[in-house]
Amino acid sequence: METKLDKQRMEKVRRSCCFMNGIDVEAEGSRGGLFLAWRCDIVVSLKRIILMSRLKKKRMKNNGDSRGSMNVSWNLLRKLGQDKNHPWLLSGDFYEIMYSFEKSRGIPREERRMEAFREALEECQLEYLGYSGVWFTWERGNLPETNIRERLDRGVVNDKWRHLFPTGNIQHLPHSMSDHCPLLLNTISGNTYVGNPKFKFEAWWIMKKTFEKEIKASWESITGTIVEKLERLQVDLKVWARSIKKGRDGLKNKLTEELDMQMAEEKTDKMMAKIVDTKIYMNVEMDKDEVYWEQRARANWLKVGEKKSTFFHRFASFQRRINTISRLELAGGGEANEVSEINEAATLYFQKLFTSSRVGDLSYLLTGIENNISPVINIALLSTYTSEEVYAALKGMRPTKAPGPNGFQALFFQRYWHIIGEEVTIFCLGILNNDHSFGPFNQTDIVLIPKTPNPTSLVNFGPIGLCSIIYKVVAKTIANRLQVVIRRCIDATQSAFVPGSLISDNVLLAYEILHTFQQKRTGKK
Repeated sequence: METKLDKQRMEKVRRSCCFMNGIDVEAEGSRGGLFLAWRCDIVVSLKRIILMSRLKKKRMKNNGDSRGSMNVSWNLLRKLGQDKNHPWLLSGDFYEIMYSFEKSRGIPREERRMEAFREALEECQLEYLGYSGVWFTWERGNLPETNIRERLDRGVVNDKWRHLFPTGNIQHLPHSMSDHCPLLLNTISGNTYVGNPKFKFEAWWIMKKTFEKEIKASWESITGTIVEKLERLQVDLKVWARSIKKGRDGLKNKLTEELDMQMAEEKTDKMMAKIVDTKIYMNVEMDKDEVYWEQRARANWLKVGEKKSTFFHRFASFQRRINTISRLELAGGGEANEVSEINEAATLYFQKLFTSSRVGDLSYLLTGIENNISPVINIALLSTYTSEEVYAALKGMRPTKAPGPNGFQALFFQRYWHIIGEEVTIFCLGILNNDHSFGPFNQTDIVLIPKTPNPTSLVNFGPIGLCSIIYKVVAKTIANRLQVVIRRCIDATQSAFVPGSLISDNVLLAYEILHTFQQKRTGKK
């Protein structure tokens, strides 16, 4: 922490913050300096104090080059990063940027220096901590032509720290006395929404032997509508999940200890058999963890069997961090920071956005468009839907995509179709063939997806709807039937509707044609 205050004033600041313990190293002029303070009920083990600013100053005094001092810094960082058993937070002025766009004006930074910084963070398995506030953290020069800004200050953490504080972030505070902005670390977001946790089907449950028995017993215990049966199943599965969680929490640690003890024993046939059994049980528990975090990471492009639970955990933590709304800038000015204010601002904004204005008769837009669906095809489209079409629609869904309001994913229906399939099919065919109502299955959760990093305006959020699986099955059944004849209604140039193509393909094609025209100046073609 850089400061110009003398030791007495810092002592006063420390005591005024109720930090009875502390240590400080005086600054040299306006550079360097370190001040660390903590409460009396906290035990701090201080291993080593190294001021990078003094290493840099000494290096520049010797040969005028700061690259050597930065290499010393990164090597020290690697040495500290060898201990991967504890949570680790590293924040402050790194005297370096990661990419060229983190600097505005001035002499461009050498690419190899930035690359060395990135490699050091990657080797230490440190990831960037989220922030709020201004982008650049260091600024010098009061005139436009002399102003230089850089992103020198940041916070990075390892997986263990992120697991302890999943919503932690750093706030870049305004600054006037120093050319660096102060960094305020928030380990717990003040606006974290706390409510009744909704039911969510966990993919790793299917790996438990008793799970199918639990589903069958619950499903057959009540004679009611499919809505009532799913609600009863939610309650029963919550109770079942709590009962198995107690034994699962410490099972992996127990198996690890057993394996350590067995590996130290003499390798007899009996002991080797025990080691194999323990490894099998450990792999099963690792698979459960992997499926648990993969479901939260939404990284569907990786296969579950690739043992990427660490990656999934980091990905899920990152998703949770960027999806947390801590403040919103209001359209009429001002800012919403409280949960109630944020909810009200978002509700009003999207109510206004999705409220339709009065629209006149648009039937004239269809004049001149020829009919492409023949009477024979129309009869086929209007024919009665079958149970095979319903099941085909379900099988075509991704198993662990985000669930709707009732918390059940497609994986649940696909895996236990032999138990629930008959009643689900009857319900879906009732909607498709007899115009029955969806009922509660027509409810949709609206989720806001950030379009930009750290958005503070609702304009930078994209709303998506999370529908129930029953609703998706009905919609996909209709879509599958239309897919056979849709090519008759859509022109070949409308690439957005062609599987495997993008709407941007036509734009790229136009650029290629123009480029060819510019290059081809002679010849008949």
